[in-house]
Amino acid sequence: MTADDVLSLHFTVEQVEGFCRHLASHAPGSEQHLAALTALQTFVASGADAGEQARPVYQAIRQTVERHLDQARAVLMQQNVQCLRQALEQRNVSAVAALYRPLSRSGFWEALTCAAGAFDDTALSDLARWSRQWVEEAQRRGEQASGFPDAIDFHKAGIDVAEYTAMSDVQRFTAGLP
Repeated sequence: MTADDVLSLHFTVEQVEGFCRHLASHAPGSEQHLAALTALQTFVASGADAGEQARPVYQAIRQTVERHLDQARAVLMQQNVQCLRQALEQRNVSAVAALYRPLSRSGFWEALTCAAGAFDDTALSDLARWSRQWVEEAQRRGEQASGFPDAIDFHKAGIDVAEYTAMSDVQRFTAGLP
């Protein structure tokens, strides 16, 4: 590798802080903001060799990006919790699944835990009953569509697998509540 094949970039903590703020104000949405910060984190980590990574300035830059990532994750989680709470209140299975799809399973459970905090005991009991009935009906329809014992065909039954999976998690969550 010659000097003409290498591009050296230099950042200060202040420049990275400013860039992170720029991303926050110019990203079209919370998901894109988080993705851009994640890309920045990866870019900085992959572009610095081990010697650079040991320097205090690298650690400060890494901490700056991580602080912004934590903030972006918190904002996105708040938005997901609010949307999930509304979807559950409205008994909107498609909206529940739409939130389920992009989240990890643990992320969905975290959002579900936070959203459930907005419900009183009666509403939680109603939510448990609704999710249990929905899952049981989906299973029944899937078994009927299959034509084979002990087999479920959600596709033939016209049931979105993501909806079934999301609602199964809602059912498991609510079944574990006191």
